[in-house]
Amino acid sequence: MRLVNTDRFSNRSVDEAAAYWVMRLDAPACAPSDRAAFEEWRRADAEHAEAYERARRALALVDRHLGSIELTDMGEQVFVETKSGHKSRFRRNAGAALAASLLLGAVLLFQLVQDPAPEQPVQVADNRFETAIGERSTVTLPDDSAVSLNTNTLVEVRFTQNSDTRQLVLVRGQAHFDVRKDPRPFEVIAGDRRVVAIGTAFDIRIDDELGVMVTLVEGRVSVEEDASEVDSTSSNLTDAGAHLQHRTVLEAGEQLIARPDRTEEVVLADIEQVVGWREGQLVFKNDPLHHVIREINRYSTEQIVIDDERVGALEIRAAAFTAGSTTKFVSAVEGMLPVKAQRVALDKIALVWEDEPGVNEPVEPPD
Repeated sequence: MRLVNTDRFSNRSVDEAAAYWVMRLDAPACAPSDRAAFEEWRRADAEHAEAYERARRALALVDRHLGSIELTDMGEQVFVETKSGHKSRFRRNAGAALAASLLLGAVLLFQLVQDPAPEQPVQVADNRFETAIGERSTVTLPDDSAVSLNTNTLVEVRFTQNSDTRQLVLVRGQAHFDVRKDPRPFEVIAGDRRVVAIGTAFDIRIDDELGVMVTLVEGRVSVEEDASEVDSTSSNLTDAGAHLQHRTVLEAGEQLIARPDRTEEVVLADIEQVVGWREGQLVFKNDPLHHVIREINRYSTEQIVIDDERVGALEIRAAAFTAGSTTKFVSAVEGMLPVKAQRVALDKIALVWEDEPGVNEPVEPPD
């Protein structure tokens, strides 16, 4: 089955198609179906893969010089010349061709955003759903409940319409559950916690450092400590009901945090911060920069790094950023805090103090 009509590129050059894919794959709205279509296009011809790598390197160069007078003038020239149809003469200039390709990609992305494709989760098996880094999707369950998967998330559904209990396993990542009212219990296994509800909305996140976080948006749930071994890679669960050790009931607006090797705690949650990702927004309020960057990095393969504790301790008082838009985040932080960005690799940006020697010196991308 063809997920995206790749015939759309039949009348465009390989470089134009490559620019489109660079921009599309970096967009927050990029869906698994887009990635599948990209792989189909890339594997169709060796020239496609080479063009895509050229476009990626071009984007890295443009990112470093974004906002420069030279690049702005070049972009305006590209628009005039490509619009008038004089492409062959203009493309004799390699630098201008580079900007032209990226500009065309940006225009295509803008057109696509006006009519975005619906989010399509990758169904890796009959009962397992997964999103890649930067993706988010929504799945309708057999009981008409809905589960929204955040970036890099895997959920296993372990019930059918005829099951006595509606049971799922959050293997990794973060998911939001909108539970349809039903006499049957609705259970989610996450790490060593079991969340039980009947009709409600809640968010669960599994984090290597923070542990399991359960946030109740509305309704009422109980969170039970489960001492049984849960094999998240198989279809069988041990009899967890016989091993329940502790139960905590949450009210709307509360968040349970179960960190590794620490006593669980219940706190009042900022619901806007917790569920903002469902709208593609990451909300921060009085958060240290190292925490903010850790969250931003969850949504992109392009990573931001900090080697200076002073930079990491700087505080973001109140801001919302688009998930997956690393370049825009870096530009915003440079305007808010005394830091500068330095691209140290194609997929890595370092934040340093503004007066740090060598900041923003050109870094040539690898061949």
